[in-house]
Amino acid sequence: MNFKEFEELIKSGQKEITLNEDVLLAEGEEEIYLDVIEINTEGFIIDGKNHTIDGKGMASILYIEAPNVTLKNIIFKNGYSEYVGGALSNYSNDLMIDHCQFIDNATVNCSDLYGGAIYNAPNSSIFIERSIFKFNGSDYGGAIYIDSDSNIELKGSLFEENCSEFDGGAIYNKGKLIVNDSIFNRNAAVDGGTIYNEKDLIVRNSIFNNNIDRDGYDIITENKDIILSDSNCNLNNNEK
Repeated sequence: MNFKEFEELIKSGQKEITLNEDVLLAEGEEEIYLDVIEINTEGFIIDGKNHTIDGKGMASILYIEAPNVTLKNIIFKNGYSEYVGGALSNYSNDLMIDHCQFIDNATVNCSDLYGGAIYNAPNSSIFIERSIFKFNGSDYGGAIYIDSDSNIELKGSLFEENCSEFDGGAIYNKGKLIVNDSIFNRNAAVDGGTIYNEKDLIVRNSIFNNNIDRDGYDIITENKDIILSDSNCNLNNNEK
């Protein structure tokens, strides 16, 4: 299935779709889908059945506008953006991402790039469960960028070998981030090998292994009022 056929399936009027094959960007589609495929149906569900949606390093994949969308059992691979959200940009509330993988997605070629895999826009929210983020990259937030007045809650997820050119090897947070029961391995950034935090951060029962920043910190935070419990991270309260 190519991107055009995938978009037609999304816009077919169904409230839930299932992928029975991989979705691949076809030759010549990269110029059409630089602006991604929009989901604007409230309560829309995509069950990927563990199939891959592959932007081939030339196109981002989804732009979520409607509330209460669910994405499950999907592998998002090789998404590409020249600004934000290599695989996915969310401008809605109550997006659910369950049992998905984000592999080799990136924002490249411009200055001030945000969220190698996911960009969460102001006043938006996402719940992410049982998902994997590997080899994603950006200037800020190698895997995820959480913008002002937005929030993301993570549960039971893995972040491995994501990188940021500047801050937040796995995640850059300007809103509210809650992390539960998750693992962060070998993520890298100049500041905040795993997380760079500006505002509200809660981390519970999570593991941080071999993440890299120039001073050896997993988390750098500008806000001292954060909550860390049952987690083995190195923390720097960074006052600016």
